[in-house]
Amino acid sequence: MVAEKIEQKIINDLKEELPELALGGKNNFSLNQYKSKKNFVYDLIFTKKPKNFPKELILKIFRTENAEHEYNIYKRLEKQNISIPKVLFFNNPYLLLEKVKGINLCDVINNNLINKIKLDELNPSVLDLLVLSIHKLAAWIAHLHSQNIVNKTDPSNIIVLNKGDTRLRDFIIDISNETVYGFDFEDAYEGNYLDDLVWICCALLDTDPGIFEMFEPVHKTELINIFLKEYFRINTNFQFSFQYFAEKLIENLNIVIERRSLEFGPVSKDSILQNISKDY
Repeated sequence: MVAEKIEQKIINDLKEELPELALGGKNNFSLNQYKSKKNFVYDLIFTKKPKNFPKELILKIFRTENAEHEYNIYKRLEKQNISIPKVLFFNNPYLLLEKVKGINLCDVINNNLINKIKLDELNPSVLDLLVLSIHKLAAWIAHLHSQNIVNKTDPSNIIVLNKGDTRLRDFIIDISNETVYGFDFEDAYEGNYLDDLVWICCALLDTDPGIFEMFEPVHKTELINIFLKEYFRINTNFQFSFQYFAEKLIENLNIVIERRSLEFGPVSKDSILQNISKDY
């Protein structure tokens, strides 16, 4: 019943911009909802292409107060030639985005690591795909940071625009053109550039298969080292503070444990960090 009310409200609120929503009734389009804790996010797919929009769209309906903030971030990054979905329409609380073709990066990585412990167990072509994906992700974040430096007086504490709460599921890779696209910027903020790197490494470790499923997910640690090496190869003027990285990584992993109500206990530094390189 709630879903029907939301659907009718979408039709009523957007019928001027998208009259095709009201034409032909519900048989003219479909709404498929994504999992989202904060807002409503849908695949909006039309039976026939609308006059002024693509046939497939992403519709985000904000329940938070971050709509204007996220819209402004999208427009800012669009000018910087950073790979993101194009904003097609915005009127708070509605944000319409192009639907980027590709595969969610979290699935590309984790689906290929099932029943594996180390990367050298992978088929060479699969390994190449994972390394490519990690390199493109590192390049995307490196580009975001280098284009949005706020303060760099202290090389160990360069302040940049961070994507914020940065997870693997916030990225899609189009393998056909080897491009990674980032989305979801409502938590973007200015802070230490290592914050985004830590969240990516946290996401590598905490997604299945990871530290909550395996005693020692060596392949995830190997991917972390590949990711950090590529990021600092690109952003050569940024310095790696292992102490800051280590403290934030453990802090974030414990946040994940609390979020998921896992019976895991506090994460130990030694067990997680011993195989992560300090040399970048």
